Amino acid sequence: MAQTSYCPTTVQNFGREAGRSRAKALAAAALRVLFVLAVTAMVLVPFYISFLYSIKSHSDISLTRLAWPSAPTFENYLRVIRENKYVGIGFQNSLITTVPTVLILLVTTSMASFVLARNSGKFYKIMYALFISGILVPFQCIMLSLYVNIYSAGLASSNLGFILARSGFQVSISVLTVTGFVKSVPRDMEEAAAIDGCGKFRTFWSIVFPLMTPVNMTQIVLNTLFVWNDYSVAVVLLRSDESRTLPLAQIVYFGENMTELNLAFAFFMLAMIPILILYLSTQKYIVSGIMSGAVKG
Repeated sequence: MAQTSYCPTTVQNFGREAGRSRAKALAAAALRVLFVLAVTAMVLVPFYISFLYSIKSHSDISLTRLAWPSAPTFENYLRVIRENKYVGIGFQNSLITTVPTVLILLVTTSMASFVLARNSGKFYKIMYALFISGILVPFQCIMLSLYVNIYSAGLASSNLGFILARSGFQVSISVLTVTGFVKSVPRDMEEAAAIDGCGKFRTFWSIVFPLMTPVNMTQIVLNTLFVWNDYSVAVVLLRSDESRTLPLAQIVYFGENMTELNLAFAFFMLAMIPILILYLSTQKYIVSGIMSGAVKG
């Protein structure tokens, strides 16, 4: 039996190519890890600074800067809650405005997106284009007219006026996301329900709406984040002290306590806690909802 012989030069070249491939793979993996670490640091550093300043005394902030305090304290949080009248008002108004706005958007945009996704006529295409065109309109362009209309309706400095205005601003992005998700949902179960005698309304709430849980949870988290942290609409519509939401209350409190940053940052951390809890409890739905909504548009 003839034996196959290999040229030493060929073997050496093959070894060099394999070594280069391994080196390139290791370099690519190292770059990916460094990139992830850099992005993680960019995201976590603001949280670290906020939490660090919130547990420092007034003297520690100027002495230790970004170093960990020698004697961490949560007294700042207690002082903010006890001494700051804006905390209770801000939390109350933010809760009263955020929850109804998110529920209104959840119900209305889900139904509208279902109709737009399941009909391909010219009228529905025009309506879909009108819905999502709102994303392109800057708030500054309609700020004055918004205030004039809300004021004329007697809803200035009221929670109801803010709810209506903020719901309108969130409709476009919600319809865009949810419509894309509904287009990816198969119609088989809807057709089976129609054969069994279910109408459109019952089919939607009994069959389609439960299938929309990932994108609806994404919608809830994102809309809660936008409404809870809203400053632009709130500063235009909410003029009285009693109507201030958390972002407005934070700005006023920060202006009054610029020399006591530890109290201001404690207030910032208190305002972030509800959003962090909501996000951490629903994060498994968010990525799947966004990716599914981006499949078709």
